[in-house]
Amino acid sequence: MFEKFTQKAIDVVQAAQNYAQEFCHTRVLSQHLLLGLVAQSKGVQAKILNFDKIHFGELTIEVHQSTQTYPDKKNNDNIFFSSEARDILKSAVELSNELNSKFIMPQHIALAIFQNKNCGAYKIIKKFDIDEERIIPNLKRMLDKSSDITSLHPETENENTQLSNINDFFKEKIMSEILANAQSKVSASGYEILGSEQLLQSILENKDYKIVEILNKFDINSENFNEKLSQFNSRTAEFENSEKQIIFTPNAFSSLLLALDYAKESGSVGIQPEHVILGILKAKKGIAYKILSQAISNAVDFEDIVLKKLNDKIPETLAILKLAKEEARSLNCETVGTEMILLGILSYGAGIASDTLRRLGINLKDARKEVEKLIKPQKEVKTLSYSPRAKKMLEVAYKTAHEHKRNKIKSENILYGITKMPNCLAMQVLSNLGTDVLEIQQGIKQELLGGMDL
Repeated sequence: MFEKFTQKAIDVVQAAQNYAQEFCHTRVLSQHLLLGLVAQSKGVQAKILNFDKIHFGELTIEVHQSTQTYPDKKNNDNIFFSSEARDILKSAVELSNELNSKFIMPQHIALAIFQNKNCGAYKIIKKFDIDEERIIPNLKRMLDKSSDITSLHPETENENTQLSNINDFFKEKIMSEILANAQSKVSASGYEILGSEQLLQSILENKDYKIVEILNKFDINSENFNEKLSQFNSRTAEFENSEKQIIFTPNAFSSLLLALDYAKESGSVGIQPEHVILGILKAKKGIAYKILSQAISNAVDFEDIVLKKLNDKIPETLAILKLAKEEARSLNCETVGTEMILLGILSYGAGIASDTLRRLGINLKDARKEVEKLIKPQKEVKTLSYSPRAKKMLEVAYKTAHEHKRNKIKSENILYGITKMPNCLAMQVLSNLGTDVLEIQQGIKQELLGGMDL
């Protein structure tokens, strides 16, 4: 019955069971469901239900008084639902179907109580200043609206995923080399602000970079690039959608941030010239992009060529993230959150992270079931994108690997990144499966033999 209940709805039911046990009752009554619902309702939801007008202590007294006729049985560990409570939960399921909701939420339980006017919970609600004539239409509108918002993902809240300081780019050996050369070109050209064209110029001049060999095959070399660059009489393309000037043009800065994303997602510790080129192409703006796009007709194929050139075999992190995207598609979810990356780790089935989770009794089948409880499928998945928290988690993994002078981001860095975000969906799944942050971090250390640094 509870397969389609959201975690918050399950929390309401579990709270009701706890109150029934606390009161030494043999059955979970509708009054216990009301207590659980009020206890779990916070913020906007509480206001919509008018539960913010209910003093919980007074409500508890009313429940005690209304249930005194029920026989008590102390230390009862097997508490079943009364027929009245079952009717409410059944009504909640039926209401979710009527309102085209794919999951049962606490609001469905509340609406079911309002519609079951003979139940004990409803009789108690009537003793408080609750305007049900206003609440019920609002509840239905909210539930109807929530069924249409197919792109909503629990991890869509804003997170700061950018580097905390632009100077971090200069701390990396190759990037520092590229930027120093690019800055010299800015000075030589009489400009004061570094653009994407100087980044590309700097890369093309170093024939030791693997990406230069690839670009040459597309007839992009230092000479013909400079020739095409001379045809641009204006840098307007470098300042699209921006009103302020910084050390980088807006599009150069955007390209560098995208280069960092490519580095993290491909499991690389450090931004390589290849990542900068891919960042310029993905930004789809600026002088360098205009010149590159004329020679590279299929950016997707070019990306594959570059990544294959960078790696003899598919990196662990890239494999995990590809599997995470497959999990998202299979669950009809267009957002790749931390929970999908956790499934990617388990699906990959190799590496320190997978071994750690296996020893803690975590498997793919159980984790996938927990994820399905938390995620609302979309009707149609067109494009995939990482949630802000997933991006932040990858940032933690990247910095952790970088600090410990690793060449690649490994699965244990990703799992460690998950543990550093205790409120993410992946940790919620792991917690529901019986483990916690300390167990996971200790498990990683044990797998690394001798408690090596993460």
